[in-house]
Amino acid sequence: MRKTLPLALSLAALAAPAPLLAQDADLPSPGLAEEDEKAELAEKFADPEYQRQTALMVRSLAEVLLDLPLAPLMDAMGQAAGEDAPEVAPGTTLRSMAPEAGRIPEEIERNLPRAMESMAVLSEAFEAMKPALEDMAERMKEAAPENP
Repeated sequence: MRKTLPLALSLAALAAPAPLLAQDADLPSPGLAEEDEKAELAEKFADPEYQRQTALMVRSLAEVLLDLPLAPLMDAMGQAAGEDAPEVAPGTTLRSMAPEAGRIPEEIERNLPRAMESMAVLSEAFEAMKPALEDMAERMKEAAPENP
């Protein structure tokens, strides 16, 4: 139980900032080409300054999550599950329960830019492969037997 509790809390903590990451956005008009959106996203992900800013923001969120009191979260999880929540001391945080988790924000800051760069490169590669993949899909449709 003691080992699964930090894991469960870590997963809950990672899901928690999703609303915090939400931003007002200019939604594209329905006629905007999907390729333009993909190219723009790939460009952003390849931009070192955008990578740095994103890594710093996510690192900050991770720092905050590590220091959130766990008792209210455990109570809420217990209520949602309809079970008694495990006892957690009022001042307990994820950082105090799992001190090794303190290295996660630094790792996020160090590794996220590299991951974003990889995603940008993969996006560009898939875009370049798109015509060949579409041709392959058409050939597979033609070669596949029809269902009676």
